[in-house]
Amino acid sequence: MLEIYGGIKRTEEQENNNVAERPTESPVTVTPIKDYQRVFFGRRVLTHSIKKSELTAEKIRQILPQVLREHQKNANEIDYLYNYYKGKQPILKKQKNVRPEINNKVLENHAFEIVEFKKAYVYGEPVQYVQKGEKDNQIINPEISDLNRFMESEDKSSRDKELAEWQYICGTAYRWTDVDKDEEDEDDAPFEIRIPDPRRTFVVYSSGIKGEQLFSGHYSYFSESIQTENGEEFISKYRIVTVYTEKFQCEFKESFGNFEILNLEMPINDTETQLVKEYPLTIKGHRIIEYPLNNARLGLIELVMTGLNALNRIKSDDLDGIDQFIQSLLVFVNQDVDAEDVVELMALGAVKINSNDPNKPADIKLLTSQLMHSETKIVTDDIYNNVLTICGVPRLNDKPSGGDTGQARLLGEGWTMADERAKQDELSFKKSERQFLKLILEICKYKNTLKNLKISDIDIKFTRNKSDNLLVKTQGLMNMKQAQVPPEVAFTICGLFSDPNDVYIKGKKYFGEDFWKAESSTNIDNTNIENVENNKGEKKENQSIEKSNPASGVKTSRTNNENGSVKTEVRDKE
Repeated sequence: MLEIYGGIKRTEEQENNNVAERPTESPVTVTPIKDYQRVFFGRRVLTHSIKKSELTAEKIRQILPQVLREHQKNANEIDYLYNYYKGKQPILKKQKNVRPEINNKVLENHAFEIVEFKKAYVYGEPVQYVQKGEKDNQIINPEISDLNRFMESEDKSSRDKELAEWQYICGTAYRWTDVDKDEEDEDDAPFEIRIPDPRRTFVVYSSGIKGEQLFSGHYSYFSESIQTENGEEFISKYRIVTVYTEKFQCEFKESFGNFEILNLEMPINDTETQLVKEYPLTIKGHRIIEYPLNNARLGLIELVMTGLNALNRIKSDDLDGIDQFIQSLLVFVNQDVDAEDVVELMALGAVKINSNDPNKPADIKLLTSQLMHSETKIVTDDIYNNVLTICGVPRLNDKPSGGDTGQARLLGEGWTMADERAKQDELSFKKSERQFLKLILEICKYKNTLKNLKISDIDIKFTRNKSDNLLVKTQGLMNMKQAQVPPEVAFTICGLFSDPNDVYIKGKKYFGEDFWKAESSTNIDNTNIENVENNKGEKKENQSIEKSNPASGVKTSRTNNENGSVKTEVRDKE
């Protein structure tokens, strides 16, 4: 039985309606938006009670229709959030009943601003792999450098930014990895990396306490020309669903709601192939790995979507108020005019009035009701600051700074909060990244490129603000050197280098094997020399004290020279 969860447990009514909707109710005199505010609560987690050992192509074919129906609900929400991120927002459907000719639609795409900031702040620098511990430095360090080089050749840093974009938009993302089968590929990496569209990718987990991944899938749409018995030809659309388990791969063709298992060609030798329904994987492991932003699969946009809609509404109505003030209505008091007279008066730019009754003087006035910009700005700033706080984005402080210290400004403007929130995102990323690295290491061992590296030897390192507090970081590195902290640990802790292992290897190559010990030994030698000199000085002082002591039996006499200096003569004991 398929069990669906997502953010909070949904009621049957929400499941039937797909999303919770709240209409914008307003009187006719107020500007209505002919659209519903859609509210989401995270993506659904697809789970099933089948055991991993029971998975076959036929069993997957039986449960796949139900899986895809539930995944389609996620896909619809992701599609709406992605369009919202691109700027397709409800304010574009704004309509007016009163003076419809004045209908400004101001769209401030803060959703794009939030996603781009988080993506640049957390993943602005490439994610690096460094050595964990001090086991076999001469063997592990070069292999970690090779692993980083492989990732660079596959352009993993750009792939990570693409993954982060989907994470912050819809709360989850996926990474596809497999053996590099392209013999003409010039890069050094023995594997391939891609970021599939989450609207066409899914992962199914076990409903047991372990919650282990059962299988994953990705589908693509195709079309074919079909000719009927009458000779009529029409285009039929179908989709191919590729499913991966830990041990095999299979494909299904879905057409008109029916799922058919496709035969795959498996090579037996260089010339012969065999048709199979379950293509065995040479290297065991899941090819598609999910990277959820949090357990609820909540993205940033859906957290503040109602606030962003309110900001667009206020900005649009504020501009409407300015236009309506400028284009104010004319009110003729005790004056009878027709439409032709008004048009003529507007063209001439002059008005003539005549009072027939002194008790009822004629007059012309402008009907104005200006919206106070200062009042709307208070509401706008409050909503905007709340949106930034919820998303963990620092505020742009346009006020002059007083006597605050640098650290106090970082704390007050939200940069410290942004860093703490980024650390939480890193933890979610590392959980899935370790699963990805297990498959990468298996592929590299199969290709004989990384033979000794294990997942326990690798630490995933995020780097931010390399030039921030540069003096403090360099002083910390020097202090760790004085304390004889190992260089691999010191380079990682100080936060100065995006790839500490590479810096360490280059340092050894440039300065020699003992470059970290040289200054320490020199400092120790200098300290010993100073101690020896201090001991000599103490001995001389003791000797002078002995000479001036009468109890020692030494007689001294002092005479004054012409220049005022004192001369001391020492006489032997009689």
